[in-house]
Amino acid sequence: MIESISTIYRELFTIQLIHSGYETPQEIFLQKGISITPDSATRNLFINYSMNYRYYNNTLLCFIQCVPSTPPAPDPKVPFVAIQGNIRWRFLLHNSSDFFNKTYVTAAGSKKMYQFSNQVNNTNGGNLFLSNPVANYSSFNDYDVGTIVQSGGNLYVSLQPVLAADGIALSNINFWKLLQPVEQVVSNADLQDTATVQADETCFGVIDMYNSGTTNNSYKLLDTGGKLLKPAPAFTIKFKSRI
Repeated sequence: MIESISTIYRELFTIQLIHSGYETPQEIFLQKGISITPDSATRNLFINYSMNYRYYNNTLLCFIQCVPSTPPAPDPKVPFVAIQGNIRWRFLLHNSSDFFNKTYVTAAGSKKMYQFSNQVNNTNGGNLFLSNPVANYSSFNDYDVGTIVQSGGNLYVSLQPVLAADGIALSNINFWKLLQPVEQVVSNADLQDTATVQADETCFGVIDMYNSGTTNNSYKLLDTGGKLLKPAPAFTIKFKSRI
């Protein structure tokens, strides 16, 4: 008798990266502007937990081998290898010069980098953003080129370095550009010191996905008892395009 073995994989989570500068009615090609790869520890987790990922067009898909929780019922399913303890999956983001030219972001990688995570709580318009809410403008802060802030229901982006000591107002069009309206986009609220993030290598940013420690149940990757959620949670990172 030949035993039939069925290997089942299901989505653990998906992340959609939105950038209008890399979208046409016929094509989405953000992967030409930003690449995504797991760090060394995450590659080992993929092996240990029978997982893998795909990044295509503008979507990062992470999937895992699973089995029925209570067979013969097909659902719910649980990971083939039970996920135990506090786990972090980290993905490294590397940007091209074209991406930097098309995007309102600051130069990141050496002293600062962007960090996105499912341990935030930023839901808006049905989206679960992995970025933090855009910070309010403060005249007491210094701002690098490409910094996005919000004030009075509008977004503003710095065109030049802005020093608090210089008393430069948001109305100064040589230093600030008005962007309307307020929307949840990547901003300086997502910047962290590279020494704090401790990424494997110099990069534009990281995406950190955790199986615990979420402040909003919608951001959870697994249900009670380690069961896979159906549908899998879908998250969003939105960049503000220059074009």
